[in-house]
Amino acid sequence: MSRIEQFREKLKERNLDGFVLYNMESSNRSSSWYLSGFSGSFSVLIITPKSEYIVTDSRYFTQVEMESKFKLIPYKNGDELKDIIKAALLDDGANHVGFEEETISFGLYKRVFSHLGVELEPADSILKDMRMVKTADEVEKIKAAVKVAEDALTETLNFIRPGRTEEEICATLEYEIRKRGGYLAFETIVGSGPRSAIVHGRPSKRKLQTGEFLLIDYGARVDGYNSDITRTYSIGNATDEMIKVYETVLKAQTEAKRAAKAGVIGSYLHELAASIIEEAGYGDYFGHGLGHSLGMDTHDGQGLSPKNSAPIPAGAVITVEPGIYLPGKFGVRIEDDCYFRENGIEVLTNLDRELKIL
Repeated sequence: MSRIEQFREKLKERNLDGFVLYNMESSNRSSSWYLSGFSGSFSVLIITPKSEYIVTDSRYFTQVEMESKFKLIPYKNGDELKDIIKAALLDDGANHVGFEEETISFGLYKRVFSHLGVELEPADSILKDMRMVKTADEVEKIKAAVKVAEDALTETLNFIRPGRTEEEICATLEYEIRKRGGYLAFETIVGSGPRSAIVHGRPSKRKLQTGEFLLIDYGARVDGYNSDITRTYSIGNATDEMIKVYETVLKAQTEAKRAAKAGVIGSYLHELAASIIEEAGYGDYFGHGLGHSLGMDTHDGQGLSPKNSAPIPAGAVITVEPGIYLPGKFGVRIEDDCYFRENGIEVLTNLDRELKIL
């Protein structure tokens, strides 16, 4: 069954006979790409009982023909989106129509969606649930993104030494990703010394010094799919406290991965890792969730959050990334991308996890 056929089955289960997906300036690019094959920044997908349409402007007419089987409805200057969408829905007999309320603003709802003349129902979960369960082809694309990212970091490690700035390391890593045909999955995080305790710290002009940690959180995007990897390195020999914290984080990650498999409750794995960090005396310094779903977006759905009481489905790719962050001192995070199966997980990332001295 094709992806659009699966989607239509999901619509029927919700008693929906239509669907509208809005993507403006890449606001919902991933879902549009996932469903239609079109990777451009502006599109409105219209699913009716009779057909599938894509509305976009002249920048993308040729690209739509190359990438998608959806029927093109040209959007021209002066056209009103609400009139185009309404005509497609009503002409094809769509009366009960789903949409993704989390991806549109209240202003857009008032300008466009409230004028469609159909019964609207929020139906965000349909695509969210579909996207969370990866096909074999999708997993291979994530593996390709992992390889680009890991090869890039392996090369960048040769550049890292005391005196280099965080910005220089970031620029080198991002260049190595692009040189290998990848794009950035998200804004690269590079933090050294006390700045490694900033969970999402942007790289600065700070120079690396001997005897401190360097934390790098980054990812590559290949063919629309992302990797997300974090490694923490010691610049020169680490102190006893640094080693203790690092080994605690590694143990928390190892035990969580050992217990991970399809069907496990997301919050259970988080609490398992958190309990190990708590027992070591660092419970107050692990404040984020253990991991998130990964795919066409770097946060692609439910994950290992303390608030997620749902079982993880077979086919999900989720990060496992415990951390400890001591303000004014240092931080440690280790992150792997994991493919959930019925009998366990396949760890897609391959870089060493033991503490590496640079």
